[in-house]
Amino acid sequence: MRSLSWRYARNLLGIVLLLATPLVIQAADAINTKSLPGILLDNVQAEMVGPWVPSNRIKPYVGEGYVHSGKSTDSVSKQSKTITFRQKLPQPGSYRVYLAYNAGKDRAAQAPIVIRHDAGESQVRLNQRDKPQGPLMFHPLGDFNFTPEKEAIVTISDHEAQGIVIVDAVLFVPQNQLAKLKGIEKKRVSVEPETAPEFVRAKLPPRQTLTSAALDERIVREAHLTKTTAIIDDETFLRRVTIDVIGRIPTEQERTEFLADTKPTKRALLVERLLASPEFGQNWATYWSDVFSYRIPQPELTYLDYQVFQDWLALQLNEGTGWDEVTYRILTATGKVRDNPPAFFVGYHQASTSRLAGETTRIFLGTQIQCAECHDHPFVDIPQERFHQMAAFFVRSSSKLPWNDSSEIIVGSKSSGEHKLPETSRVMLPTVFRGDPLPKGASDIERRVQLAKWVTSPDNTMFPKAYTNRIWERLMDAPFCDPIDEISAEAGYPSLPSLHQAVADHFMANQYDAKSLFRLILNTKAYQRQLDAEDQIVGQLAAAEFRKMRGDVVFKSLAVAIELPNVTGEATEPTDAVRFPPPPKSTLDLVNEVFGYDPSLGKAFRPQTMQQAMFLMNNRQLQAQVNAAADQKTKLAKMLDQSPDDRQAIQRLYVNVLGRAPSEEELTVAYDYVQEIDSRSEAFEDLLWALLNTAEFTTRR
Repeated sequence: MRSLSWRYARNLLGIVLLLATPLVIQAADAINTKSLPGILLDNVQAEMVGPWVPSNRIKPYVGEGYVHSGKSTDSVSKQSKTITFRQKLPQPGSYRVYLAYNAGKDRAAQAPIVIRHDAGESQVRLNQRDKPQGPLMFHPLGDFNFTPEKEAIVTISDHEAQGIVIVDAVLFVPQNQLAKLKGIEKKRVSVEPETAPEFVRAKLPPRQTLTSAALDERIVREAHLTKTTAIIDDETFLRRVTIDVIGRIPTEQERTEFLADTKPTKRALLVERLLASPEFGQNWATYWSDVFSYRIPQPELTYLDYQVFQDWLALQLNEGTGWDEVTYRILTATGKVRDNPPAFFVGYHQASTSRLAGETTRIFLGTQIQCAECHDHPFVDIPQERFHQMAAFFVRSSSKLPWNDSSEIIVGSKSSGEHKLPETSRVMLPTVFRGDPLPKGASDIERRVQLAKWVTSPDNTMFPKAYTNRIWERLMDAPFCDPIDEISAEAGYPSLPSLHQAVADHFMANQYDAKSLFRLILNTKAYQRQLDAEDQIVGQLAAAEFRKMRGDVVFKSLAVAIELPNVTGEATEPTDAVRFPPPPKSTLDLVNEVFGYDPSLGKAFRPQTMQQAMFLMNNRQLQAQVNAAADQKTKLAKMLDQSPDDRQAIQRLYVNVLGRAPSEEELTVAYDYVQEIDSRSEAFEDLLWALLNTAEFTTRR
């Protein structure tokens, strides 16, 4: 028997499709396509040209997964590629053609599709950022006539697609079977959960904005500063502001360009460039993800992945979406987390009324009420009833958890239920602090919308102050109120309250746009002060302070310094003993485990540890990047090849790792060491290893 060619096998499979039911390849996370009319072709049946990337990360999908054109950070995304579906259809006539894909904000805005039919060729540009408009994950491409004698051909490419192209399957449906398809669409619409109305910003009262110079004047006056440290040099400013805004150290090229710039406004222009970078949103979305995730317990059988939420929030921050709108959407979201990422908050908390009540006030209002869950708060005026009135806002929320994939968590609403004070039968109606209660029987969405409106109300001074307190702490080394998530005068330790209110008013006057707040602070002299190296300057905001980097910032800085790749380990196969093994960890995950910390805790909870030192000294993947052998093609090896002069190589090494040139003394010591060692590559390996293990590398100064 002769071996089957791929083309012959494909045609044979096509004949089977025509004679039998539509193809259904069913995996645990695959969609049920049995009810679909017409002829279904999965991506594995298509002809692929170029490096399409197989994936099953976003669920559900047809068959075993789907393919995509590659993330913008992947080298394969730069290579052109096409995928072609071919099929001879059994009967002549008009068919509606569908493409299956999963939508997302990073998807192609102009995915090019060519359909070859009986009358010729038609071209379609598909915006895959929008949800498919057909049943399940299928989107209609149009109606076309086909004949049995001529192949129906659908070709998708990534040429000028403006994002990631997703291809899962193609479906051909005869016109006389569209009614069945519409029935499936109607059924899908009927089970969609109730959704909150679109956000509408309340009319903001007049608030005074600040300039950076005016803010400096207020700082000096209200902090009673008589002496401060000097302003940092350009090199230090570049490293500090790059870490703070986009979450990594600057590259060698970025340093060269900034130091060569002679414009007097170069620092302000740098701030604008960093705020305009996509890395701004990514960095601060990770910060806020940490704020949420460190207080969300891990459920059984489902491993919480925050990437979907981070991607969504990064887009909001980069586009200038107000923090009031972001908050509204988080508090009111329903649906599947994959489709509506802000639903993660209720979903990941498993709709726990107690946790949601405490975390809503802690994160968005800077007020901790969790101590009042079981009794009146022992230190401040928060009675137990107030906690449970807040919990009542979430009593009708529901969270359906799948096995192993948190993006499939579905947040919905229960039709009934009231919250009761523990150990009593007393119904607690949803009520904000000292406000009027909602009536008994209010729906889940009515409750959460009312809560979100109150939290983001212009009359609620805690809302902008809670946000500015956190950003001030990250940029100015100390919050206005400590603890950072307790800004009430009774429970926290407020400092400079008038200044705090002025900065919050500026944030509010700019419609809660995060970039306006960063721009204000980063351009002040107070932000640009030197460290107090001799510990002689007294007073808040008189000098800068060291701050330990977050785990993700350490990883991204390692990626800049030594091109450390983010490698994910092999997935563990399920066994009888472990049916749901944890997902494999990436390099980023490992670095985060060692260097990460809860950003809501103070500096005492961010120590330098032996585990961190051991990771930098012994991690095998990191050590591989310290190898200077020419055949390893590491960044160090390339640097030594490009810089045969040892002094120049030492200077470049300092710039790449620490973001600064070495001092004369450091240069001399390093040069003398290199001359003493017989092997140049080994000497520079030792030097790189020493720089990576300095406290300076993992701190923002």
